[in-house]
Amino acid sequence: METKTQTVTDIKVLDSAEGIVEAYVNTMGAVDSDGDVIEASAFDISISKNMPIAVLSGHDSTKIIGKVLSAYSVPESNGTARLYNKIQFNLDTQIGNESFSNIAGGFVDQWSVGFNIPDGGAEIVQHGATAIRVIKEVDWVEVSSVIRGASPNTTTISATDNEELADRRRRRRYEDEPVDLTKQVTETADDLAADDEVPLVTEAFVPATDEQRQQVQAKITELRARQLGFRLQNRSE
Repeated sequence: METKTQTVTDIKVLDSAEGIVEAYVNTMGAVDSDGDVIEASAFDISISKNMPIAVLSGHDSTKIIGKVLSAYSVPESNGTARLYNKIQFNLDTQIGNESFSNIAGGFVDQWSVGFNIPDGGAEIVQHGATAIRVIKEVDWVEVSSVIRGASPNTTTISATDNEELADRRRRRRYEDEPVDLTKQVTETADDLAADDEVPLVTEAFVPATDEQRQQVQAKITELRARQLGFRLQNRSE
């Protein structure tokens, strides 16, 4: 079985509760590091006959982490195409859960497709001194999350719900870091005063002496304290 691997440049999640991601897992129409070009229609027969395709970890058939729910070729303006996959990880297994976490967190950033080439599915084309293998049809067997591979220009597609992952990162950061409550209260008071629609001083008064300036500052401090106490009371009710 042959493999082609793609780097994922942006990790996003379609549905974190169900373990679903959308990804471009292979680029067609471009010469990869193996000197091969896969035609844009090479996966079409397998997609129509073999779905769902198994998702593995590192091309290891004993490590099934999910399945491809849907797939199709997406043409690009530069003449290439990319293989779209909607993948569901099996979160009921430890390896599926861990693999999804690694993909979603960006710890593993490459995909690789595994396939066989049927008889007549490829031909050698000579470009000057370079021989290129053009793969016209594949028997697509699996797609894997991998550490390193070879095919160009891929990305995981946009997400509709990434908030849970962001909340998880925020909770982890706050649990690991000490909290300065004094600083937080001071910043909150300043923010509340700055955001208030009613000005703290309603008359155009410019203090002329140090004593007047001190009186004005004391009044501002008092009003800020009252505002903070009032708003915190309202939030608790």
